Amino acid sequence: MSVINLDELKEIMDNDEELIQECFAEFLMDYQVLIKEIKTAIDQKDFQGIDDTAHKLKGTLRYLAAEPAATAAQVIEQAGRQQDLEGMDDKLAALESECRKVILYIDEFS
Repeated sequence: MSVINLDELKEIMDNDEELIQECFAEFLMDYQVLIKEIKTAIDQKDFQGIDDTAHKLKGTLRYLAAEPAATAAQVIEQAGRQQDLEGMDDKLAALESECRKVILYIDEFS
């Protein structure tokens, strides 16, 4: 599975290259903040915060047709909803790894 499904992304964005670039730029601005919020929520055992922030990141990633990263965010979202911190370091590492791939894709796309 590709980092970003370009055909799906173009369909979502109605082949609007400018909109794609704007959404990529917005992701690059928001990503660090959202990851920091997820980490803070994990440290504070704020399960609602984990759920909410991972959900927001998942939605952004799905809008960018970045399914592997969205799936990694969904795993964390579900853990927050289930109040389960077991293996959270690995889940967070997987999310960050997938998001780094998205960032590299965006850098090469531009």
